[in-house]
Amino acid sequence: MTITSITLTELLSGDIRTRLAGLLAARATVTISCHDAERLPVAMLAIALDLAATTGGFLRLEGLSSHALKALQVIDPERRLAVDDPGRVAPFGERPYLVSLSADGSLRVALGKGIGQHPHLTEPASYDWIRGLDASAVEVDLVHIEHLNSLLVAWLLQLNQSAGPGRCRLVQVGRQATAQLSQLRLDHLLNIR
Repeated sequence: MTITSITLTELLSGDIRTRLAGLLAARATVTISCHDAERLPVAMLAIALDLAATTGGFLRLEGLSSHALKALQVIDPERRLAVDDPGRVAPFGERPYLVSLSADGSLRVALGKGIGQHPHLTEPASYDWIRGLDASAVEVDLVHIEHLNSLLVAWLLQLNQSAGPGRCRLVQVGRQATAQLSQLRLDHLLNIR
């Protein structure tokens, strides 16, 4: 079995899918060094997760920032990507949202019904994980949310701030939730579509 190392910068300098698929084709172990990256590109992670599931190779990420480690705990609970972190533990309980990645670099957070009463939202880990990702856009899907309570509003604001300026968009927002955000004058802070 071949063992190959590549830096994240080298990987991002070309076609990510072609490069990773070529490295993994021989059932190799590929180590991606992420020492200089505070945030991981979502497109790269989506491709890496896809290839980890479809090839016989093995991917390992090393030198991750603390936020990137948290992000991987959220988006890769099955641990398809090996992480150089001896302290990594299984994710805490079931989260009230699902996170999906796209090869175009965007990220989607689909909120579950009843999220506004979930105790996980009071923990910084519920939104802080996104600081470890470099997403071109973050869509927060509110299709199952009829109205917003103060806990959910605070969480949305924290997630928006953690994602970076102008990256979060609220999509499929119901009429009542849109009215609530307007009444609170938060529609200028949160991009609503």
